[in-house]
Amino acid sequence: MHGKKRGQATPFVIAGIVIFVLVVLLFYLRGSLFLGTVTLETLQDTLSNIDAHVDKCVHQVGDEPIRRIGLQGGHLSLAEDTFRKYNDISISYLCYNRDNDPRCYNRMLTVDEMERELSQAIQQGLKTCVNVKKFTRGLDAQIGSFTVATDIGQDVVTVLVTMPVVLKKGELRAAQDKFTASFSYPLGRLYQVNQDIITIETIAGEFEQLSYMLSHQGQYIIEKKKPYPDKLYILTTKDSPYIFQFFVQGEPSV
Repeated sequence: MHGKKRGQATPFVIAGIVIFVLVVLLFYLRGSLFLGTVTLETLQDTLSNIDAHVDKCVHQVGDEPIRRIGLQGGHLSLAEDTFRKYNDISISYLCYNRDNDPRCYNRMLTVDEMERELSQAIQQGLKTCVNVKKFTRGLDAQIGSFTVATDIGQDVVTVLVTMPVVLKKGELRAAQDKFTASFSYPLGRLYQVNQDIITIETIAGEFEQLSYMLSHQGQYIIEKKKPYPDKLYILTTKDSPYIFQFFVQGEPSV
């Protein structure tokens, strides 16, 4: 009786094993099945998809720090006593008060330092966004680690992601190692205006924004506020809502 039941169960066991093997084979071969016949154009299209994916990731993780570095006066990381809170935003002092002197002394970042801070922030964000492997199923793919470099231009911030990607299928090969994304923000131009303001503040102790705006034919909008005892400069261009703002430290009255 028991032998008969075992005999009846055997076909089901065999069928289960066959189904399992087929599922495993389908899993490993799915890339080739979905790709069909792989050509050089197939590899190049895959690289284009990877390029678009990296571009999307850079925009997802890069927009916030690029905006924030303008709102915070050129700094992402703010040390104690180097900034003031205004409207819930931490804004850097880019010129420090001199005792009994209307002039101040400069503590601005350089463009290189801003680029380095942005690159570090964007690279950290990309670690949880970039996933190239999902585009390379069924292909022999070699994917290297990536680095990020940021370039602050006059009207465009460019992010360069260096990541070696090599795709192969048989004798076919396609490769790309540079991926770029750009943001249309006039950070470079506003940084230059910022330098001009700080230079005058360090020499004369007061900056006349109206004459500056007129001399530049209305290209820039400079708003100056005076939350005691400091001066807050808010800079924009006539054709972009992007903001660069900073404090000039004042001296409290005794």
